[in-house]
Amino acid sequence: MLPRPDEIAAAFGLGQPLGAPRPLANGDGPSATSVLATDRGRWVVKTGRLLGDWQCRHAHHAHRLEQAALAAGVPLPRPVEPPEPAVGAWHRFADGPEIVRVTPWAEGHDLRTADAADTSLPDAARWTGDVLGRIALLGLDAGTDLDDNSPVHPMTDWHAWVAEAETGGHAVARPARALLPVIDEATALILHALEERPRTVLVHGDTSRANILRTPAGYLLLDWDSVTAEVPWWETVSVAFRFATPFNGPMAEGDPRVVRPVIKGYLARGAPGGPAEVSAFAGLLRSQLASLAWCLWLSLGHRGAGPAQRAFGLRFVASAAEHLPRVLASLERWTALLR
Repeated sequence: MLPRPDEIAAAFGLGQPLGAPRPLANGDGPSATSVLATDRGRWVVKTGRLLGDWQCRHAHHAHRLEQAALAAGVPLPRPVEPPEPAVGAWHRFADGPEIVRVTPWAEGHDLRTADAADTSLPDAARWTGDVLGRIALLGLDAGTDLDDNSPVHPMTDWHAWVAEAETGGHAVARPARALLPVIDEATALILHALEERPRTVLVHGDTSRANILRTPAGYLLLDWDSVTAEVPWWETVSVAFRFATPFNGPMAEGDPRVVRPVIKGYLARGAPGGPAEVSAFAGLLRSQLASLAWCLWLSLGHRGAGPAQRAFGLRFVASAAEHLPRVLASLERWTALLR
């Protein structure tokens, strides 16, 4: 069972709770984040469960990058120091699987409802590119710990998962089956790009309009729990083409009003660039396939998925079946926006 609000407040020294936490919206997905008001202020409380040692290692890498970014002046909410036992920025309750992290509440609005024609969105895109460049220049090496964080699954795995869906009569079977040719094409592109063995560093991993908060004092980059090892140029290209869409899902758009400011902001910071060719989209495709695999597992009831997570997984896979073929067909044309 998740810890009670008073237990969380006591553990982190937040003061006395003033009522029940208010859940925060997470698009059409289940939310593990809420706002807790106490007599000392308001706090963003995120809950989770440890699924294995790999998640502990990931949490420590995320905390390492978050602390380095804070020290370098990257604008983000400073996490409340967790009491022991700590797993990165998380506190583990009673040696169980339940973990919690806390940050101060910041007044503002994320960019999910912004329109691409809004002059503020290109400004936010330039800011985002600059921040991605600053993170890339930290140059933090993950070693081999995150090698399997965004694995490129062989096609035999995808065929096995689709067969499981069909045998079990799951609704996800049809869109998953339709995606197999696109997955095969994307996998080949990623593997070809990886043959050059480009250097990877720790990156934010979830930079999207949902995780950029516009406040009276400027922008903040939120949600540092998806840190991964990636080629920074690939990460930037991925963010640039997803930034034209309101959600960090299987969609991407080649809107020059958004793509060009992200790329220019990144390169102006002096961060490492890369070729303006289809291989630059390897990071976008790798993250999309990793998300797709995770959501397919959720839709099948794996990873302890409950009804809400299974429904979310099905919606993501169905959306990918609609959008990923268009994304693959657009890559050659989109390379012009990288020059």
